[in-house]
Formats: sequence, C-alpha cells, structure tokens
Amino acid sequence: MQALLWAAACCVLAAGANLRAVPIWVLATAFAAGGARLLLARRGSGPPPPMVLVPVAALAIFALLLKFRTFNGVTAGTALLCLMAGLKLLETRAPRDLHVIVLIIYFLCLAALLHSESFWLLVYVIGVCWLATAMLLQQTVTRPGPTWRMGLRHASRILAHALPLAFFLWLLFPRLAEPLWQVRDEGSTATTGLSDTMDPGDISNLVLSDDIAFRAHFAGAVPMVRNRYWRGPVLEEFDGRTWRRNDRPAYASAATAPPPSGSLVYAYSIGLEPYPHNWIYALDRPVRWDLEHARLSDSGVLERRDPVSQPIDVVMTSVAGATTAGALAHYQRARDLALPPGRNPRTAELARQMRATHPDERDYARSVLGMLHDQAFYYVLTPPRLGQNSVDDFMFESRRGFCGHYASAFAVMMRAAGIPARVVTGYLGGQENPYGGYWIVRQSDAHAWVEIWVEGSGWLRIDPTAAIASARVEQQGSVDNVNALLGIDLHLRGSWLADIGLRVDALRQIWRERILQFDQSAQQSLLQQLSVPLPDTGKFALLLAICVGSAFAWMSWQARREFSAPSRDRAVRAFERLCERLAKVGLRRDAHEGAEAFAARIGLARPELGPALRELMRQYSELRYGEDARDRAAVKRLARSMRALRLS
Repeated sequence: MQALLWAAACCVLAAGANLRAVPIWVLATAFAAGGARLLLARRGSGPPPPMVLVPVAALAIFALLLKFRTFNGVTAGTALLCLMAGLKLLETRAPRDLHVIVLIIYFLCLAALLHSESFWLLVYVIGVCWLATAMLLQQTVTRPGPTWRMGLRHASRILAHALPLAFFLWLLFPRLAEPLWQVRDEGSTATTGLSDTMDPGDISNLVLSDDIAFRAHFAGAVPMVRNRYWRGPVLEEFDGRTWRRNDRPAYASAATAPPPSGSLVYAYSIGLEPYPHNWIYALDRPVRWDLEHARLSDSGVLERRDPVSQPIDVVMTSVAGATTAGALAHYQRARDLALPPGRNPRTAELARQMRATHPDERDYARSVLGMLHDQAFYYVLTPPRLGQNSVDDFMFESRRGFCGHYASAFAVMMRAAGIPARVVTGYLGGQENPYGGYWIVRQSDAHAWVEIWVEGSGWLRIDPTAAIASARVEQQGSVDNVNALLGIDLHLRGSWLADIGLRVDALRQIWRERILQFDQSAQQSLLQQLSVPLPDTGKFALLLAICVGSAFAWMSWQARREFSAPSRDRAVRAFERLCERLAKVGLRRDAHEGAEAFAARIGLARPELGPALRELMRQYSELRYGEDARDRAAVKRLARSMRALRLS
C-alpha cells in the first residue's frame, strides 16, 4: 500500500508539470483511475478484473483519439502518457507494474520540457525524477528495503553521478537546427498581447497585466524614455468605432545603404515572448534585421511569415526619426483619409472649423494638442462606455479615456481636416534590469499613438496622450506608459520585492541565452577556444566518445566505491590478527564459530579475558554487519583496542 501511494503521488507531480498542455478531462480520468486503485488497496482488494479494465482503457483511449485525431505530436503524446499512468495504476498488482509506472513518470517529465523552456520547470521535474528514483530503489532491492531517507540519499548520488555525462552530452552532442523544446505542436497556444484591431478600451485591458511582452538588449546608446516607442501593428481602416489593419501587402527588404549622416542609430536585440501574430516590435523604422523571411510593410511594420508561436530573438538596427521618402502613393492617401460617412459628425465639424483657421498641417496638429491640454480631458484606466459614434461621445460627452481613445480621436480629427493619419499600437518605455543589462517591456506598457503625413517631411509621430496635463491623470501611479510620458520610471524601484523579481528574471535570461540558445555556432566557437581546430562531425564524435567514456569510467569507479566496504575489510583484518594472537596462546577459533560465540567460549576458559574480549567482539559484529559499517573512525578505534588487548 505504501509503495502504491508513493507511485500515485509521483504520478500526480509528473502530471502537474503538464497541467497547461493536457486537457483537464484527461488528467481527471487518470486521477480517478489512480484514486480507485488506492481505494481498493485500502480495502485490501486487488485491481479490477480484466473485464472491467479492458473496456475502461478502450473507452479512454477512444475518447483521446476523438479529441486529437492522432497520437502523434507533443500534446497528444503527453495526454496519452497521462492516461497510461492512470490506467497502469489501476491495474497494478506486482513490483514490475510499479517499475513501468516510474518509466512513464520519467517520460512525463521529459514531455513537460518539450512544452516549456522554463528553468523553474526543469528544477521541478528534476525533483520529481529524484522522488521517482527513490521509489524505484525501494522496489528493486531485497526485503527489507532501505528507509526512505536512505533511498533519497542514494537517489541524490545517482543524479549527481549523472551530471558529468549530462554535461558532456549537452556540450558536445551535435546541435539540431531547432531545439527540441521548439517542436511545433498543433495544440499549443501563444500568449496574447496587442491585436490587429483596436476598440475603445482594448489597450486599457492590458495595463493591468504584468506579463512580459519582450526584452531588449542595446549594443550602444539607449534611447531616452520619451523616444522609446516600440512599433507594432499599424491600424489604417476605421469604421467609426474600430480601427483595423489593412490587408494589402506591400513589402520592402532590409536597407543596404548607410543611414543618413547625423541620424541616431540604435543597435539592439529583441527577445520576444510568444503571441499569435506575425509582427516584430521595433524602434522607429528598422533598417537591418537578422530574421529570415521577414519584410518591412509599407506602413513600416516588420513582419515575418508565421506567427511568433515560440520565443525568438531578433537582432536589429533602427534609425531614429526615419520615415517614408517621396510622395504618398494614391492608394495610401485614399486609405489614410477615409472616414465612414455619417459617423462622428460633431468631431468632423469641429475639425473643419479648426482647420479653417490653421491651414498649415503642423500648426493644425499643435492646435488640436493644445485643445486636449487646455480643456478638461482626463486620462483614466476605466473610462465610461461609448456608443457607435465613439469619437463624438469621447470628445463631447465623457472626455475621459485611455491612450486608445486619444489616438482614435486625434486621427479622426486629422483625417477630417484632410491630413492622412493612421493609428500605431505598440509599447512605450520599459523597465531596466540592472542585473542583466537589458530592458523589460511588459503588457502594462502597451500604448497607442498617431502618425500624420506632412508633405516634404513624411510620416511624423504624434502622441496625443502626452498632451494631457499631469494634474488630470487619474490613477497615475499605476500606469506605466503615463510614467514614460511624464519622464518617470515608477516600477517600484525601491521595493525589495521588485528587486528580487529583477534578479530572478536576470537568472532566467542567463538560462535562456547561455543554455537554451547554445546552438551549433556557439558549440563550434567553444571548441575552437579549447584549441580544437576546425571542428567537424568526426572530431565531434571522437571528442564526445572520449568524454562519455571518461564519464562512464568515473561513474563505474564511484559505483565500485559505493558497493565496496573498505571499512569492513579493515575490521576483518584486525579481527583476524587478534585470532592469530589468540591461537598462539592455545585459544584457536573453529571455522564455524562466530565472533561473539568465540568470545563466550574464551570467557569460560580464561575468565580474565572474557569481559574485554566479549565487548571487542560485540563492537566488531556491529561494525561488520550493522549500519555503522562505514564508520572509519570507529573501525580505527576497534583495531587499536584489539592490538592493545593483553593476552598474558
């Protein structure tokens, strides 16, 4: 019963590592099967008969096949392993069944690492494997088995002995084009963030999320916080309430010409977290990038062919203030001036009135920003709901909104005045991690701003949210992108809890950059540093064979030390020398006679030797056969006492 209970506990822990990847009903079925077996064992009964087991197993596997249509793939395979663990528990009747369950636990731990690259998940599954190994040791020794404390200690030694082999395999095993943990899986989902549409209040839903969107490493100068706009999807189609991306593809390759003289150039890399879209966040207009099959759209958005379904790193170069040269194409001008007829009429009329007194595009934009600054507009996290004419409701009724409200209203006023405009969504600012030397951009940094077309200058970035007077920013301390607009960095910099979080995130990045991203080029570079010239497949194989052979030799030597008993041999030698001395005085030990029986017989013949000799033989028996057999200090004391015994 105890072994079955430990096996069930290890199965639960291993299944817990796959909690996000496996459907709940699969886990519930496995847990129910294991719970039923434990209940039967508590009542003293064996497993259910085959006439019950076979239909249950067939029904569970058929349901799994209906769900995934296959048993191939990471998610389907993991779900099948979970079912196998539960069903195997249900039919367990012999130690051999427990051995199979431990093997399934090992595979479940491996499957968890295919779903996630988290360092903490690795630590967790190593702990599960440690417990499972201790349980396996309990079932593979003669009775009575070792205590759980001894089993855990032996399991720790086994894992420690495996470390050199694991290190050499990680270091020298030929690298794959993609790590195993990036295997594509149809059942996986990505983390959500910004979308390709924007309704009033959409972005405000993200500011309460502390999830990380991406991390940025700067190779040189770091932009000021007011210029750290991470460009994402550009929204150019407006139906009166919702902004959407335009589906017309127009792409440009990476720039090959040098940036304009005197322009600010930023070299950096982006470590993106998964999200279900294909755009890559970048500063201003990127001119170089190392991502294959990536193109720059006509709206200045860097896009790849497939969604970012796995964490990726992109090295980029951006030019501050870079814009589209030349004239605006006819289709672009028509698209970026379009407004739905009959929608938001009050805002359109206000724009025409203000435009009549400000014929210059820049002057008109400044007048609109001045209106937002001077009049009673408020920046709030929870603005009131708006109707179909959302811009009219915002401009003339509520006057309370988030960055998306201000960007939408400003773009409509520009278009109504005959100035091409589009809404850009992305992120603003970010938090520096001084322990890792990079910047963290979170979902709470999500932001929206506007670009307008000015003849002779191209697209100009304008952030209407920055025009709001700081006195009219409600809940200011909790909104990160407002802090960036005001030039403030309020990520609880003085909080010890936030400091610990930054340290942990720096460790996570070291794990990702130094371990997970140890690819073929990094492997070859390391071998060249070790004076292995021009490493090729043959040299890799030879070096790997030498290292693995050395690791196995070391493990064999450790195992021999583990199972040998040098302290017992020394005790035996001391005992044999004492027997030789006793034989010389006529007290010879018979071949069948044990140490303590020999001492008892001598005590009858030589009463003066009896007490001391019986104590020495008792100590010898404990050291020879007891749990203290490896106590070297006790063996030395015994040998010294035997030598000091006077026989005459």
